[in-house]
Amino acid sequence: MKVLLILFSFFFGLNVFAQTTVSITDADLAGGQTYNWTNNNTYLLDGLVFLEEGGVLNIEAGTVIKFTDRADVGNPSALIIARGARIYAEGTAELPIIFTSQNDDVNDPSDLGPTDNALWGGLALLGKGITQKNGNAQANLEGIDLSEVRGTYGGTDNGDNSGVLKYISIRHGGRQIVSGSELNGLSLAAVGSGTTLEYIEVYANSDDGIEFFGGAANLKYAVVAFTEDDSYDWDEVYSGKGQFWFSIQRPDIADSGGELDGTTPDDLTPYSNPTVYNWTHIGAGPGAIASNPLGLLLRAGSAGTIANSIVTEMKNKAIEVQDKDAGTNDAHQKLINGELKLPGNLFWANGSNTTLDATSTGIIRVTSGQPNQDDPDASDLISHLTTNNSTIANPGIRQISREQDGKLDPRPSSSGAAYTNPGAAYPVGDLFFTEVDFAGAFSAVADELWVSGWTTLERNGHLGLVVAVNEIEDKQLATMVNIYPNPVLNGTDLQIESHISEPIQISLFNSSGQLISYQEGNATGRATINMNSLSNGLYYVKILTRDGRFYTSKIILN
Repeated sequence: MKVLLILFSFFFGLNVFAQTTVSITDADLAGGQTYNWTNNNTYLLDGLVFLEEGGVLNIEAGTVIKFTDRADVGNPSALIIARGARIYAEGTAELPIIFTSQNDDVNDPSDLGPTDNALWGGLALLGKGITQKNGNAQANLEGIDLSEVRGTYGGTDNGDNSGVLKYISIRHGGRQIVSGSELNGLSLAAVGSGTTLEYIEVYANSDDGIEFFGGAANLKYAVVAFTEDDSYDWDEVYSGKGQFWFSIQRPDIADSGGELDGTTPDDLTPYSNPTVYNWTHIGAGPGAIASNPLGLLLRAGSAGTIANSIVTEMKNKAIEVQDKDAGTNDAHQKLINGELKLPGNLFWANGSNTTLDATSTGIIRVTSGQPNQDDPDASDLISHLTTNNSTIANPGIRQISREQDGKLDPRPSSSGAAYTNPGAAYPVGDLFFTEVDFAGAFSAVADELWVSGWTTLERNGHLGLVVAVNEIEDKQLATMVNIYPNPVLNGTDLQIESHISEPIQISLFNSSGQLISYQEGNATGRATINMNSLSNGLYYVKILTRDGRFYTSKIILN
């Protein structure tokens, strides 16, 4: 017999192997050498550490790499993979590789949260792909002095290979490298398509989450959570591919979900022209303190495709396609030329969320202060969106929360617009893209929620999960837990009496799978759930032990 089984996934820490701390400075890595970092050590990097040309760094699944909290602005702790070097950091869902601050106790989910950032710099990969900045085909990573040749990126090879990043969690970074210039969580500077980038998370970064500086890097299954600046950023002739991107912003400080530029300076040739499908962006919320200006900002002459994606919960506007002086080779002109395409996207709960228009109450913003714009009322943009099935419609995202309360469930409803709105066709014959029948980054099916198991979102208790499985209960646990009274009379508390010899997690869900309350229970103790404010009906109590054993009980509230 199959039933709907409600599971709360609580993560207690990924790295159980770390025993020895190995200190690493810039002098410890050299070009032409191979280094192997293993998960029985924790690696503590101090200052800017470069893996130089010809160097190879292999990092074992489950390894923790930490960075010192340096006081000097000009030399934060960071890891930079130089042109011609490679990093092979291939974690797993069970054993991700963690890059974080030395102050982060990776086994304690209450240690650091979404507002703890700028504790170290970031991770940067520098490649030999095509870029252009101020007319130059090579540039230095932001904040690194031009005299430091190891900080240079760019070339002519968009197929360049910088290695593998897979199942990577980058936490609490973004420290300034020079005054006014912070490091991104992950910088991909002229990185080529030969590089594998999958299942990457940036959590609580002070600057952008993931930024592309030219190149043709392809990124699949990416999470950017609670950055203080943009979630994703591209510039300098970026031409890669992306699919299944997720971003969620803090309510107190945030910038754009995507700051998407063509060139530096603006509106030159060549320009960025990437292709991204299935992006879910959750803004800072309608009541946000953050100015939270835009979901997607396409400017500086960027072309490209953003398709089958969701933008929701922006305080102000969902999208801007920059329109400057008439005749300018800006992003608006790329839209008119058919080089900028925005098909099959859903906008929901942005601003007043009523109409596709450019007024103060609409969800589109056009560039202000330009008296000679081509399209001051955004009619070209509106026509493009409506003609290409991009619309205001509810994708049915299950639950949105920015707190560590187990109430974030970014999956859409199978009956919502994420499944019913006509989506754009996927590029024919392109094996990078997975053809799916929904908009946004997630399927409605719980066991396909790819952020579970390895992310800081789960480790820090943001996620609440609903899983449909065969009915399996630990019968021994059932004899060790008393849950009463059942049925519960309205106005009466539910009691949970545990005779389990270890701490437990106690979750209450409604019949739709929404997490109503969560608490930790002491070993051989008693806990109380207040049911007074709840509606009558069916509920589930979930008891979870540290080793993953569970017991569920149906509760009737009368």
